Amino acid sequence: SLGHGRPWIRMEQTTNRVNWRPVNAAKRPGQMRLWSYQAVARGADGVMFFQWRQSRAGAEKWHSAMVPHGPVESNPAWQESKRLGNELKLLDTVCGSRGRAEVAILHDWESWWALELPSKPSTELLQMDQLRAYYQPLFDANVTADFAHPEGDLSGYRLVLVPNLYLVSDKGAANLERFVEAGGTVMVSFFSGIVDPNEHVRLGGYPGAFRKLLGLRVEDFLPLATGAPPVRLLDDPLWSKRLAAVGQSPRRSVGVRLETADEAQGELWSELIEAEGAEVIGTFVGGDLDGRPAVTQHGFGRGVSYYLGTRLDPRSMERLLHRVWTEAGVTAVIEAPPGVEAVRRHTHEGGSLLFLLNHNDGPVTVSLPGGAEELLSGDRVGSEGLRLGPREVAILEEPLT
Repeated sequence: SLGHGRPWIRMEQTTNRVNWRPVNAAKRPGQMRLWSYQAVARGADGVMFFQWRQSRAGAEKWHSAMVPHGPVESNPAWQESKRLGNELKLLDTVCGSRGRAEVAILHDWESWWALELPSKPSTELLQMDQLRAYYQPLFDANVTADFAHPEGDLSGYRLVLVPNLYLVSDKGAANLERFVEAGGTVMVSFFSGIVDPNEHVRLGGYPGAFRKLLGLRVEDFLPLATGAPPVRLLDDPLWSKRLAAVGQSPRRSVGVRLETADEAQGELWSELIEAEGAEVIGTFVGGDLDGRPAVTQHGFGRGVSYYLGTRLDPRSMERLLHRVWTEAGVTAVIEAPPGVEAVRRHTHEGGSLLFLLNHNDGPVTVSLPGGAEELLSGDRVGSEGLRLGPREVAILEEPLT
């Protein structure tokens, strides 16, 4: 997605083990093939390996390869590589097709570097942790997301997520404002919009670049001390009731009641927030911040912005994100059993290809409309759905509608 949807090639992967970890665990049977198809599903037009023949000597002699030290006939990695190569020859239809995402996650390397320089309110705030906190619920729900630069074209998205954008240019900030003014939805986490590209603090109140967009002012940052217990939050009843209305069912129990306000937890960070037009949908509970805003939403132009003054526990983050993407009109690729990844690629001719990847150790059945052709087997999907074995893959050429 950072290449604006252009096809790409996975240059290096290993058939089995690498040689540079403390413990170089082997891939499970079928896992190399599964992960290869994951790359293809996400836009790759080819997958390659390092290395062809396993070295006899040197630092990489225990790095796995397509051709092993021993006989190929009995080597599982060779057999899996051979199977993959034979299958890829059947997939000319996939070449040149592209994925489409309604969600973008903003990511900027300069902001990442600046965020993790020393002398910050908390060195435990890490960019990749923030990205994962946002991406995991999307991945689990099969909501396709791109990664985009703050100054890039955002007009094709319904929802833009900002896990952390500590450093942002005036152009990037204005770009995000235009997106929301035009009817988009944005969700921003704490310690964003703080400095300019020179890492000079934007004066006049935090978060300097986004105060108008978010409708609030942050008076002070209150990161949690190492080892401190999570902060408690009370969510607005609408947070839960709206989710109940769109059919979200809890998959992990954290004592959340869907009919009344209840508590969530925040970790790592808290802030002293003053709403300046924003609606408070979550408040801190107890301590010095008792009753103060923790999560807000704000109408801006034809769109809406959300702000998180802490990092929510995974279940609460899942619930809130589900509310946000549903109200933004974002839909999942399909509803699939847990552990089944679903990705759709679109061809230039107007067709679509549905990739189903079973990351589970056991078989699953995916409910699908009948009529699609499975490209690897040549079979048609019937009304009973599609059964996928452990770490198995299916690629469906969907009927034109």
